[in-house]
Amino acid sequence: MPRTSPVRPRWTIGQFSRMTRLSARMLRHYDRLGLLRPGGVDPFNGYRYYSRAELEPAVMLRRLREAGLGLEEISRALPAHLGDDEETWRRVLDEHLARLEDEATALELQRERTLALLDHREDPTMSAMNPANPANPANPANAEPVRITTLTIPAHTVIARREIIPTYDHEGALFDEFEPQVSQALATGGARLTGQPCGATFFEEGHVEHDVDIEVWEVVDAPVEVSAPLTCRTVADQSVIAAEHVGPYKGLSQTYTTLLREIGERGMTVSGPAFERYLVGPFHESDPAAWRTQVCFPIDSTGSDAGPAPEPATGPDAGPDAASGPAPV
Repeated sequence: MPRTSPVRPRWTIGQFSRMTRLSARMLRHYDRLGLLRPGGVDPFNGYRYYSRAELEPAVMLRRLREAGLGLEEISRALPAHLGDDEETWRRVLDEHLARLEDEATALELQRERTLALLDHREDPTMSAMNPANPANPANPANAEPVRITTLTIPAHTVIARREIIPTYDHEGALFDEFEPQVSQALATGGARLTGQPCGATFFEEGHVEHDVDIEVWEVVDAPVEVSAPLTCRTVADQSVIAAEHVGPYKGLSQTYTTLLREIGERGMTVSGPAFERYLVGPFHESDPAAWRTQVCFPIDSTGSDAGPAPEPATGPDAGPDAASGPAPV
């Protein structure tokens, strides 16, 4: 008696592969993952056969692949498309687009740095260690002057939120979530902002490319009860050395380099994570050239290597240059 399959879809896997431009190997892989099942499988020889019903899902799967979506994303997007789940479909694609934009920004930065390396190769004066290079932070005469001061930060109270964010560029998005949460906490708790600058503390020991451990904060006039992800605490007074950066955040790394060099030359001991105070930022001024950021490192003021005695900075009357950010904990 001849063997026959109970299901006879229209195309073999090879034919379906040519129609959809998905390789036979990948069609088998998608079958194993449950992303794209064949219309039928011969029970005797295991051959896969495909019908018109699998054509649209296969073409959409290929388009999702060509757009760069990973298998996890496709496993959410493809059923959403086939099931007319517009909300899930848009959410998956929006998340993917945001990641692509982050990658494009990183690639553009790499492109600029590659071009800069080519320029340095062609022009020896552009070497990072050459005194003729204005971008060399080791040469104060060629760089923008950075004002460095030592300050005593008085005790104060902060509302804060600590998170792991993908990259440093995501700090603004964290602030966008944080500020409405602070406003709500203050409205119910009866406290107020002091008018002192907000800021951010960075708990990584050095620079990281991904997964930045950061805490953003606002200074308030009294403790209030808050719920997660917010915390509220009183911070003891401390000594810091600070450098003021003027301009876009893109140039902050040079200010850090200058400040850390000063710390080393003075023989100071850093006693905690660095933090930044946003004296003037995008929430005050749209022109990045007018932004002012104070980069601070807590220092041990008890030893003989602490350098000059810190200047006192007492409350709001000390002006915007009086350090008032929270001590890292």
